[in-house]
Parts: sequence; structure tokens; C-alpha cells
Amino acid sequence: MSLAAAREVVRILEAQMADRMPAPPNTELGERFDQRLMEAQGRRDGRDIHMFPAHLRKWFDTLSETDVVKLERLMALKAETVTWIEGKNDRELKQLDGVVEFVSSSRTAAKVLMWVCGAAVSFVVGVAAFAKGGYDMLAIFRGGK
Repeated sequence: MSLAAAREVVRILEAQMADRMPAPPNTELGERFDQRLMEAQGRRDGRDIHMFPAHLRKWFDTLSETDVVKLERLMALKAETVTWIEGKNDRELKQLDGVVEFVSSSRTAAKVLMWVCGAAVSFVVGVAAFAKGGYDMLAIFRGGK
């Protein structure tokens, strides 16, 4: 089939398509359609407004940046974690908050205790070394060794 014949077939199909599927008279596309939608809803920020139902658009308008970050973190949870949390009631979730605080403070206390014990051991070893050095120096002055 030549290029001219293919163009003729396309022209015939386009002519018949209008008869079989007439376009509605209120069809409007592109930027003008987006601008009309934004003006109808009082929006000036240029975000996509025709993608979601009205109740979702209202909800999206109430979200802050931190809310979106929290929501993304929640969406990144494993499915078994979400299932486990769904099985808990409010009382158990409040107790879980207390347990998390307890574990966090226990870990902090353990770190402090580790440093205190390390400092105490270092002090004892230092005193022993200093005492041995002092004893040896006293022995040298007395004429021993």
C-alpha cells in the first residue's frame, strides 16, 4: 500500500468516525479545561485538581509536610506489622507507648551505667598503678632494689 493510499484510508475512516461517534458539544481539553476547573473550585496553585474526588481534595488541603512524611512512614510498614497493630485495642496501644518509653530510658540508663563502671574500673586500675609506682619509688629511695 502506498503512502497516498494509506492517507486516503485514514481520511475516509476519520470522516466515518464523526458519524458513528459524535463528540459532545461541551468537550474542552488541555490547559483551558484545567484553568476552568481551578477557577470553579477557587484554586490558584496549579495542582492537579481533577484527579481526585472532592472529599479527598479537602483532606489533601489539610495535610502539612510533616503529616505527609508521617503518612509515608506508615505506608512503608510491613504488612504483618499493620496486621499486628490492627489486632490491638486502645488500651494495649497506650501500654505499648509506655513500654517503648521504658525500653528507651532503660537503654539510656544502661549506657550511663556502662560509662560509670568503665570510669570506676579505670580509677581502680589507675590507683593500683599509682600505688605500685609509689611503692617502687619509695623502695628505690630507701636503697632497695
